[in-house]
Amino acid sequence: MLLATAPTPQTLAQFSAALALALAPFSLHAHPHAWIDVQSTIILSVEGLISSIEEQWLFDDLYSAAILEGLKEDSPEKKTVVSDFAAEVIENLGPYGYFMRVTANGRPVKLNTVTQFKSEMKGRQLLLSFTAPLAMPVDPMRDEVSFSVYDPTYYIQMTHRPEDPPAIKGAQNQSCRARVVPPNPTPEDIARAFALDRGAAPEEGLGDLFAEKVHIQCE
Repeated sequence: MLLATAPTPQTLAQFSAALALALAPFSLHAHPHAWIDVQSTIILSVEGLISSIEEQWLFDDLYSAAILEGLKEDSPEKKTVVSDFAAEVIENLGPYGYFMRVTANGRPVKLNTVTQFKSEMKGRQLLLSFTAPLAMPVDPMRDEVSFSVYDPTYYIQMTHRPEDPPAIKGAQNQSCRARVVPPNPTPEDIARAFALDRGAAPEEGLGDLFAEKVHIQCE
């Protein structure tokens, strides 16, 4: 199993802050500054191994409007910005594990470079789709596999919608299921996040406290 290496908190904070800048001046205080609805699909190989995870991220209205500000509807410029959005985000997120943390028996599993991605509009919101391949497939029958999709600095809140829970696709999906465990931050954690303004340095690990965890169970 290949292990992932974590980026430094300083560089990760800088990137998260850059993503959040598009929201100014919509939100001046408190974390988070943007919201993403996440939809995940776990892909199983013919051998029943987890080979990749497909992601769809639906960015909130304000973030989407900020990215597309000043662009006319159906204009060539807007179409270019929308289509280029995926490549820019994927390139920037690469050093940070694409804001995904996959573990097997508690040990981080490395992701290979994302090469399949696209962005489009869903109504008035930007939708990013990509496939994150595991560097080495893992066996959910043998290992306890889980993953989280989150911004470690909590500039952005990322959650699965109850109506779109994680799905499993592949030859062995009949015996597997995915279960979302919601975060359980303390009132003190929530107050600490709310007290941080945009200019404040994010606390290391703050996003961990607000991250969902998806457990994959197979029988």
